[in-house]
Amino acid sequence: MKKLVFTILVYTLFVNLSFAQTERSLTKNPPKLSEYVTDETGTLEPDEISSLKLKLRKFYDSTSTQVVVLLLTSLDGEPVENVANAIFRHNGIGGKGKDNGVLLLISKGDRKIRIEVGYGLEGALTDAMSKQIISREITPELKSGNYFKGIDNAVNAIIALSKGEYSKDKSDIESSGPSFLEVLAYMIPLTIFIVVITIIVKASKRKVSGYDSSGTSSYYSNSSSGSGWSSSDSSSSSDSGFSGDGGDSGGGGASGDY
Repeated sequence: MKKLVFTILVYTLFVNLSFAQTERSLTKNPPKLSEYVTDETGTLEPDEISSLKLKLRKFYDSTSTQVVVLLLTSLDGEPVENVANAIFRHNGIGGKGKDNGVLLLISKGDRKIRIEVGYGLEGALTDAMSKQIISREITPELKSGNYFKGIDNAVNAIIALSKGEYSKDKSDIESSGPSFLEVLAYMIPLTIFIVVITIIVKASKRKVSGYDSSGTSSYYSNSSSGSGWSSSDSSSSSDSGFSGDGGDSGGGGASGDY
């Protein structure tokens, strides 16, 4: 009887532990991200997080490429590649159809790093380049405890490699030939020049013929006030919140330890 009770207790404990492990599983229950930078470890200072958020938000606003940073306390025994891919897909990092997203995942407890790359950026941010970023930019700083420096270095490298491959509005890339505004910008000065020359020539003819009754010259005043583009940065800097655009990843990228 005692043996039966012991067996039941052991079985119950095993089932409970298995259930708890399933509940904790980051691959089966990946976290929902709402910011471009999420630090579950409390490692980064608030101003460091704000600086990274602002940089990544501005980069998204100008290119539509989403780069997201996540610091975890632990992977709970799961492979970093599986966790990163699950979190990437669950949050739809990058644009739908463009798949131009990147997840930089650091597990502090396991000392693991993963750069997960969306399908659309695999040509610019190759597995080899991702590995170099980890080994050259992140690992040395993280080993020294400089988490912000390492993450910032990695973000700058990722941005430099992926910048320009995608545009927020695809028509910006595909449009060929000058726009109407560009043509107008050329035509206005040319028209003004022709008018000025015409006035000068006519005035000269009147003087020579003795018909300049006023004796004064009427000049065409070209006031070029505010005819250029005003490039006010309309990106809402204060709005650093992240929302995935439906991007996908097939496991491209690289992993490393520190």
